[in-house]
Amino acid sequence: MKPLLNLTIAQFMERAANRWPDRPALSFQGRCWTYWEMEQLTDRIAAGLMAAGVRRGDHVAILSENIPNAVFCFLAVEKAGCVSCMLNTGLKAGELAELMALSDVRYLMIGNNYKDVDFYEESRRIVEIYPLEAVFDIGGGNSRPCLTLEQLIQKGMEQPQGLRQAREETRPQDDGLILYTSGTTGSSPKAVVSSYYNLVNGGIQKAHSQSLTEWDVICCALQLFHIFCIDVNVLSALACGACLAMPDDLHTRSILDTIQAERCTVLSCVPCMYQAMMGRGDFGRFDVSSLRTGIIGGAYCPPETFVRIEETFGLTLLPGLGQTEATAGIAIAAPTDSLEIRSTTVGRFVDHSDGKIADLESGTALKTGETGEICVKSSLLMTGYYNRPDLTAQAIDRDGWLHTGDLGFLDSGGYLHYVGRIKELINRGGEKIIPAEVEAALSHYPGVKECKVIGLPDPYYGEEVCACLVPARTGEPPDAEQIRAYLEPRLARFKLPRHIVTLPELPMNSSGKVRRGELRRLAAEALGLKS
Repeated sequence: MKPLLNLTIAQFMERAANRWPDRPALSFQGRCWTYWEMEQLTDRIAAGLMAAGVRRGDHVAILSENIPNAVFCFLAVEKAGCVSCMLNTGLKAGELAELMALSDVRYLMIGNNYKDVDFYEESRRIVEIYPLEAVFDIGGGNSRPCLTLEQLIQKGMEQPQGLRQAREETRPQDDGLILYTSGTTGSSPKAVVSSYYNLVNGGIQKAHSQSLTEWDVICCALQLFHIFCIDVNVLSALACGACLAMPDDLHTRSILDTIQAERCTVLSCVPCMYQAMMGRGDFGRFDVSSLRTGIIGGAYCPPETFVRIEETFGLTLLPGLGQTEATAGIAIAAPTDSLEIRSTTVGRFVDHSDGKIADLESGTALKTGETGEICVKSSLLMTGYYNRPDLTAQAIDRDGWLHTGDLGFLDSGGYLHYVGRIKELINRGGEKIIPAEVEAALSHYPGVKECKVIGLPDPYYGEEVCACLVPARTGEPPDAEQIRAYLEPRLARFKLPRHIVTLPELPMNSSGKVRRGELRRLAAEALGLKS
């Protein structure tokens, strides 16, 4: 267990630059920055922001594709004693303005584009809806009418005094990051606040979990607006002096090219990204033999899929359970755990935390093997939902327990088994059905590539079980009656799907999680039901 450090991000980066000044910190398209170079560059950007009017404690949003400048600016905003607000690159102006208003953003830093979204055009629409002090262009090579990163750097070199004062006044417990909950359940977004202390120690713990050293090369295959990327990639690298290797983009070919060219040793992804890489017809031509380990998380991964990913990539895969509200994570497995444990559990509760499985009604701790809500208590939890003490009190009770909304149970070895979300429970005539139980049984049925089980409204039972399936082969939908016959000896009768819907793919958000509201709509349409 690694001790907790009382550091700001600025102190954390200074520590890394002093320990590994000449080691590569970040590589991209053949260009490499050492830890000392990154320290100097981010200092200048931070000073430039302050010279441009940004003040300690201001909220600065970053809307950018995965590029080095986005990483440098995130770190620079932190160094300035400000709060980085990381925006989802798939959102449009109205959605972005809503998040900015939710979190009192004053400044916006924009990259170039992501897929069909031009960030400059979106920023122009944003300022028509939501007032901003300034927009900074960090994409590079543009002629946009706003202050560029190069100009910020020049200002920082000319006026470094503002940064010195900010560093002296900033404390580790100050707010440092705002991320936004994904809203996959249909609820309105919430702004989750983490302190510098949370971030620093989250990176240290994740580096320790993976046994990372300064000789490791981490492939950055996750989007920067998720805690998964910030914690497991960016801050883990800073904690141990590893190199962060950034692909040209987050397409499977670019990721595989980067692994091969940079001899990456660490690859952390959501399950669907691993599967997408394996599904490429030319996967075998890429050399991924340098890979050693990586964390898989962000969505449920069936044991069979887990084993196939590990065998295909030749690494020791570490399952983990995280949540934006639990900055440093909830649970993670160890490299020394057996394949059976790693493929069927999400490990043990993370270091420096207490965990329990709570009864859904009383909140009391349940016994081994009993399913309830996963709760965790730690000094590394979020500081709260921004400007919403009422919602914070709902999530973290008076005794300091974060109620995750996840269902699970502990086995006799202390390993945590993830079962599903409380909100996903199906109530069929008073019988509570856990979708993951039905999904586990379906995952073994031949011809089914993916499956998700949901509840659909029913006039008699209140809800009925609906299985949404993606066939392994296009145009060959599984036979519904054969599926029910297959499930009958494996599941209680009330758990059997009344509805079986075949879809070409499951609707996913950018985190690799199923958009359940959209899935219900598609299923209802396919069945001719009212959505």
